[in-house]
Amino acid sequence: MLFSELNLKPSSLKAVEALGFTSPSEIQEKSIPLLMAEKEIDFVGQAQTGTGKTAAFTLPLLEKIDFNSKSIQAIILAPTRELANQICQEIDKLSKFEKVRTLAVYGGVPISNQLRDLRKNKPQIIVGTPGRMLDCLKRNVLELDDCRYAILDEADEMLDMGFFDDVTEIVSSVKNKKIWMFSATMPRPIVNLINNEFCDPEMVKVTKKILTSDTIDQQYCVVRRHDMAEALCRYLDFNQNTYAIVFSRTKVGAKELTDELNARGYTSDALHGDMSQEQRDLTMKKFKQKRISLLVCTDVAARGIDVTDLTHVINFSLPQDNESYVHRIGRTGRAGNKGIALSIIEPSEQRRVRDIERITKAKIEKITLPTVPQILEVLTEKSFGQFGEAIEKFDSSEDKSYMSFVEKFEDTSKEDIMKAVYNFVFEQNLRRYKKAVPLDIERRERTERGDRPERSERGERGARSSGTQAGYQRFFVNLGGDRGMNPGALINFVASGIDVAGSEIGRIDIKPGFSFFEIPESHTDKVLGLANTDFKNNKINIEVAAARPAGGSGGASGGGRSEGARRSSPSRGGSGGGYRGGARTGASAGRSEGGRSEGGGYRGNRAADGNRSSSRSSTSRNS
Repeated sequence: MLFSELNLKPSSLKAVEALGFTSPSEIQEKSIPLLMAEKEIDFVGQAQTGTGKTAAFTLPLLEKIDFNSKSIQAIILAPTRELANQICQEIDKLSKFEKVRTLAVYGGVPISNQLRDLRKNKPQIIVGTPGRMLDCLKRNVLELDDCRYAILDEADEMLDMGFFDDVTEIVSSVKNKKIWMFSATMPRPIVNLINNEFCDPEMVKVTKKILTSDTIDQQYCVVRRHDMAEALCRYLDFNQNTYAIVFSRTKVGAKELTDELNARGYTSDALHGDMSQEQRDLTMKKFKQKRISLLVCTDVAARGIDVTDLTHVINFSLPQDNESYVHRIGRTGRAGNKGIALSIIEPSEQRRVRDIERITKAKIEKITLPTVPQILEVLTEKSFGQFGEAIEKFDSSEDKSYMSFVEKFEDTSKEDIMKAVYNFVFEQNLRRYKKAVPLDIERRERTERGDRPERSERGERGARSSGTQAGYQRFFVNLGGDRGMNPGALINFVASGIDVAGSEIGRIDIKPGFSFFEIPESHTDKVLGLANTDFKNNKINIEVAAARPAGGSGGASGGGRSEGARRSSPSRGGSGGGYRGGARTGASAGRSEGGRSEGGGYRGNRAADGNRSSSRSSTSRNS
């Protein structure tokens, strides 16, 4: 079926065509004729997120609105501020050639501005969240005598968020109305509302074949928990121009992952429940304008986000329930575009993948991460392009210091200049991959099994074989997770303190009471110069640490810090503290430094989400 066959008025059909749509979705095809009919009905539509529900009720509503009236003729309830705004924007697009006046009312901002717009603009349609809509009703500022339609969008979400008592009160306050409701599921409270408030409703249910779209390529990869952020960064380095929402289970995890991604050079921002409405609006504006390419958020914060041209949805661990997985990935592969849904999971989550496949009746392909040589090839080509572009754009006549630069190095050979260019432009970008190892579980296990030395050569059972990266120096920091230190914070502190790119920082190891990090040896003096500075009202102490042991034995060298037995002094203050001595062995040692330690340390060039640090165990996991 085509939109032209739905008997829409010319202005609406013209607006739909201007948006590039020709055929309605299943929920639109089934709903629009019923809602446009001359006989007014109550209506219930059951369909998943991302199926075109907004247009399914907006187009019929535009057929019934009196555009000359100054009265409120319809109210629309939505679970979130973002969705309320997006519904208003969608109505504006669909009424482009015959304007209807709308107003969004929602919490998180002063109500005074909304009340002023209500009095001044005389909206014909009010879109709002239940709490703010009820507030307006109790202030007697909404004149609903002429309101003929009450529309509930994503009713099950409003129920899940605890708004349903408000919804019921609002619906009951509108007297001579027809109710149109859309919901992905039909739990008991919603069924009760239908029985109590609806009059012989027409019901449309979209079949479950649309749970996941064939325009979405579903993939997953399996890595150890402490390698998850590194895995994400490698994927992003290989897949340039990714424009994605990255889902985290917790708001703490979303914030920490965002800090780390930004420190590594990826343009990203977080969206979570602790942000003010102004901050949320600014973040969404930057994301929609593509000033940032990654939006890291929780499921709750993402409700109502509608961006049609995402290249990816990335799950940083699977969500708590399978239905949330469907909601997440439905945000890509829209409007005829292809999309990729990638889940980065740890081994214990693999069984859940099979469960999701059974529910969605869609294949989720297991992939391996790109190899280090593949990533280096992409990054090298990117650097070539950036270097060539810089040459083309540079105008020496506008830079007075250029001639001084030329005079300074005019006797330098071309070969030496090319070495310097390579070091400054290329090698710094590629350095972090020089000692990188595979992260995929199976590939890593094959690598670690190959050409293994005898037990006597490699030390105690369980010891790891990776030492400090070549050309890097390892440093001890006297603050750890219990003082607010996390990978993103450490990267920001060091990178801003010595004026280097965050990508230059190598392995990071966060313990409860102290931390380690690696950085190129050339920065040693600058790093030591950060000692005795403040971090979150704590005095920082930084010392050169012993190199990471290549095996499971060997003590600290040269008086540097190591992860040996705990010192008897309990102090972890600004003047030192922490651990000193040889590497731990035997039953009391726990796991070696290379793997996860009892303090939540991890290995890899990049740190993962805050889930890896044991300090997270005492942190709220509320989303």
